This record gives sequence, C-alpha cells and structure tokens, in this order.
Amino acid sequence: MHEILNDPIDVTVAFKDNRVLPRAMRWNEREYKIDQVNLVHTAREGTKRVFYFSVSDAANYFKLKLDPEFLEWRLVELYTDG
Repeated sequence: MHEILNDPIDVTVAFKDNRVLPRAMRWNEREYKIDQVNLVHTAREGTKRVFYFSVSDAANYFKLKLDPEFLEWRLVELYTDG
C-alpha cells in the first residue's frame, strides 16, 4: 500500500561526518525505529531548499521531509505491504 501524506512527525537524529541521519520517528502516537537510510536528496520549494530522506524499518518504507528554515519534519509518503 502506498499513501501520500503531509503529517508532522518528531524525529530523533544522529549527526555523523557532516550528515543528518534519522534514527527514529514518532507518528500517530507510535514510535518507529529507523533501520536504514536508503536515500537523501534535496529539492527547491520556491526559494528555499528542503531535504528528503527515504528510510525504512523492518516492515515499512517512509519518505521524510526536513524544512531546515523551521526545523520541521513531515512524513510525506508511506509504503507498506499491508
């Protein structure tokens, strides 16, 4: 199943070698441990740059968006088997 979302989330990150690495996220009152960061890329929204993180846990794939201007994280896509 694939869902397009735009939900605010809380994200725990690690900083390593000048990179931001998401480690866990909280969405819908549930905690998800991020096992792997699969892809990181940037995009322009008007004049500002935002960061996208494609991450996964044991059963799901998530696309997260970081707005560095407001330090706001959003869950923008979710892929699940069920």
